Amino acid sequence: MTQQANSHVFYAQGWNAEYQLAEHGEGIYVFDSNGKRYLDAIGGTHCITLGYGVEEIAQAMAEQAMKVPFTHKVQFTSAPQEELASAVVEIAPPGMNHVLFVTGGSTANEMAMQIARYYHLVRGNENKYRVIGRWHSYHGRTTSTLSMSGSQFVKREDMQPYQYDFPHIHAPHCYQCPFSRTYPECGLACATELADTIEREGADTISAFIAEPIIGGAGSAVTPPPGYYEKIREICDAYDVLFIAEEVVTGFGRTGKHFGIQHWDAVPDFLTSAKGLSSGYAPMGCVILHDKVTETFFQSQRKTVPTFVTYSGHPISCAAALAVQKYVKKHNLVQQCAERGEYLKQALQKLAERESLIGDVRGKGLLLGIEFVQDRATHEPMPRTLHFTETLIKTAFANGLITRGRFGTGTQINGDHILLSPPFIISEAECDELVDLLAQSIQQARAQVAI
Repeated sequence: MTQQANSHVFYAQGWNAEYQLAEHGEGIYVFDSNGKRYLDAIGGTHCITLGYGVEEIAQAMAEQAMKVPFTHKVQFTSAPQEELASAVVEIAPPGMNHVLFVTGGSTANEMAMQIARYYHLVRGNENKYRVIGRWHSYHGRTTSTLSMSGSQFVKREDMQPYQYDFPHIHAPHCYQCPFSRTYPECGLACATELADTIEREGADTISAFIAEPIIGGAGSAVTPPPGYYEKIREICDAYDVLFIAEEVVTGFGRTGKHFGIQHWDAVPDFLTSAKGLSSGYAPMGCVILHDKVTETFFQSQRKTVPTFVTYSGHPISCAAALAVQKYVKKHNLVQQCAERGEYLKQALQKLAERESLIGDVRGKGLLLGIEFVQDRATHEPMPRTLHFTETLIKTAFANGLITRGRFGTGTQINGDHILLSPPFIISEAECDELVDLLAQSIQQARAQVAI
């Protein structure tokens, strides 16, 4: 157990909190320094796909460290970077044939925004710089990515002096529809709102629209209805707006397909990802670019797009990610993720039948969300003053279950939900254990907040 008072680490997440020392991991479990075992139901934070302790990934990293640990991007590339780019393009949506490797999700989204700006500049559209985001989204911790984010959990107002004037539209949250409509009679109002916003803000100022195919931690697997992204693609094309599919969480198999956007018939202009790329074994992110973007640069007078960072394409990180992607392919883990996800979802739906606090179970693959309500008939959220999510997470951790949750639903700050994203290697028996621990924790949390 470590506290800020006896550590030189700045615990920015809470200096009055206590932190367990993670001793080692094995499979889907983490063990602390006292030997206590925790079932990691969020895969590190949605990044551990292979599980803990995969020796061949560590070996690949060590071998690359002995060869060349760093290369300067201006003079050199590396074999792992070149091979990894080919592996990523092989599974990417059609027409996406170039990859920029960066250090993580925030950096990937930041770089996509900047590259989009350069794309419009070389085409003579110098006023196009603003990015439209969605409420209940999270895209990173840089000032630009905070500007794009719309999470109720992140206090964007604290950084308001540094933020850009970026518009936001409602999330496609069917369970708590912000338009009080029902699919399909709604006519995809959550998608057509993008066109309304572009018209209102001025199409000549809008550079891009950014959206998570399935909303991750900030929305706990809010999943759009059929036709949503097809309509988004159509609107973006009509207004010369680039579509950034933000797949920091959903990318590289998490939803049971290589990328979350592949559940819809829509190809983005940029695809950003991070977590599953290296399974958390090394800091790594990427921006995958469509030919529409790269060919515009190749045919222009511009010779470079200065959006790289020092550790772009870091050889050890690339070696780790390459080994991870080979492992995923070798063991057919994307398909396994889809199958285990369906098993876990059905188990959670059975839990919902006997647990009245559960209003909605949603998501795809092993990216599953649970929304808690005080009235299932009306979908009435719990008041924020109860802090049910926080109580549940703390209780589950004490029970040896690592979970993560957020608050805010529809158009309000009220509402509690958690996200489950265990490693792809989870077995059916371990899914059952997860659900049993969660059921126990919900009952205990219910008693603590006196619902």
